[in-house]
Amino acid sequence: MNFFPALKQIFLGRRPPVVSRDAGSHRGTIATWRVPRVYSQAGETAERRLTQGRAADLYVNDWAARSVVNTISTNAVGTGLMPQARLPWRRLGITKHQARELESTMEWLWAEWCLHCHTKGTMQFGDLQLSGFRSVLRAGEMVHVPVMLPLTPTRRFGLAIQDVSPSRLCTPVDKATDLRIRDGVELSVAGSREGYWLATPRPSITPMDMSALTSADFTRIPARIGYRPGIFHLFFNEDEEQVRGVSILSPGIKLFRHLADAITHELFGQVANASMPMVVETGTENVTLPSWAMEETRPTEGGGEEKVYYENVDAGTLLYLNKNEHLKAVESSRPSPNFLAFCELVLRALSASADMPYEAVMKDFSKTNYSSARAALLEAWRVYLMYRSWFARGYCQPVYEMVMEEAFLRGYLTLPAGAPDWYDALALWTNATWIGPARGYVDPTKETKANIDANAAGLKTRKEILAEQGLDFEEVMDDLEEEAARMAEYNKLMGGQAPSSVSEQRSTEDESSATDAPSQPKTDNKEDGHAPV
Repeated sequence: MNFFPALKQIFLGRRPPVVSRDAGSHRGTIATWRVPRVYSQAGETAERRLTQGRAADLYVNDWAARSVVNTISTNAVGTGLMPQARLPWRRLGITKHQARELESTMEWLWAEWCLHCHTKGTMQFGDLQLSGFRSVLRAGEMVHVPVMLPLTPTRRFGLAIQDVSPSRLCTPVDKATDLRIRDGVELSVAGSREGYWLATPRPSITPMDMSALTSADFTRIPARIGYRPGIFHLFFNEDEEQVRGVSILSPGIKLFRHLADAITHELFGQVANASMPMVVETGTENVTLPSWAMEETRPTEGGGEEKVYYENVDAGTLLYLNKNEHLKAVESSRPSPNFLAFCELVLRALSASADMPYEAVMKDFSKTNYSSARAALLEAWRVYLMYRSWFARGYCQPVYEMVMEEAFLRGYLTLPAGAPDWYDALALWTNATWIGPARGYVDPTKETKANIDANAAGLKTRKEILAEQGLDFEEVMDDLEEEAARMAEYNKLMGGQAPSSVSEQRSTEDESSATDAPSQPKTDNKEDGHAPV
């Protein structure tokens, strides 16, 4: 039996009425809610520039905004992400020993390049990472350009990175009608990036006006040169067709500014109140003022003027009043009793706007215990690790591949015999994991024991545990091997055998104490509800 005609009649006929959604209507308390929109590319560019300028002003002058940016950048990038070369030796058809030797060589070559990676010579690659990531948070984007410099006796690599202000990325005035260029980014028909227009006008003592620069004052940099990136333009994609970044401070810009103004006004009120302003009430209209009284004319509400008299009195001065004169102190009731609670509420909202817990951003753990402090830091580290992974994937790894390629082409890196060609297995030869700053412990004893138990149960490797603390597994193993050899040499020299580890030494001391000292009743150590100091 064919049911299609009946189904067609049901689904293609008139639709029954449905319930109206408050969110999509203009009624009730949201009847006047109109969504402001930007309908032109020029308007979108103007909004982005103004937002970028306000965010830069907040970062320079506002302590709360600076704390948000610096907290995230310090923990996500810090002193810089470092690569651990990880060659899949089975897929490359080489031995494990050959892979380890090659990994060590690659990491040393990377460390050598990091020392001279900056075109201006003022930063190492870790500093470049931190500067660029701060630009991503503050300005919404970072612009770094890879260039080739001549070799010198101290520079064996030609590759260097030039950091550029994102404000230089804009559209020339004579190409404003070119629909392929959006806010300085040249796009293909499919929307992929083909080039970037950076303002590079000739030197002048006059300020640079972006709106008056033509294409002759710009340098067009291709997005890719072959398969290599020609420029690094990093930002967080929030919209499907987004071409420029937005500052992380953008959602809370109004709160940042209003909170700063509120605290400034309260502080000014406290300063004025601390100066103990006094008013002398005379009780009569005609008063003869002393000759040293100062006069000031102020406008009135009616458009006229009135004279105000005052006198500055040094601290510790005694005043002798005339007849019918009374001294009255001007007292202020500010700040209000709920001012601190109000500030905390605003700061929590600002932290949430940056996807961060309040405790981590404001460094305030005064109202937490161990469990809540650890929960806040775990939530913060989810954000840090997300940023770290994104930054390593979009910036550090491509730079690493470019450095290793140059090392191979210049003969600094020799592949084992019988291995695949460099370009036939480029992704395998440049495979690496990126290690960032140490996470740290809230309670080292508890968390170290948890790591030991997880390792014993096979749920966590030593490599993972060391990576969380910003340590390289191979380096730690080499240090332990060297330490064991030194201890064996020392024991042989002393004619005795010392404990092979700190834990064994402590175990020996505990057994000795248990033998000599009387037994003590066992007590339970419970949390006291406060964060550890």
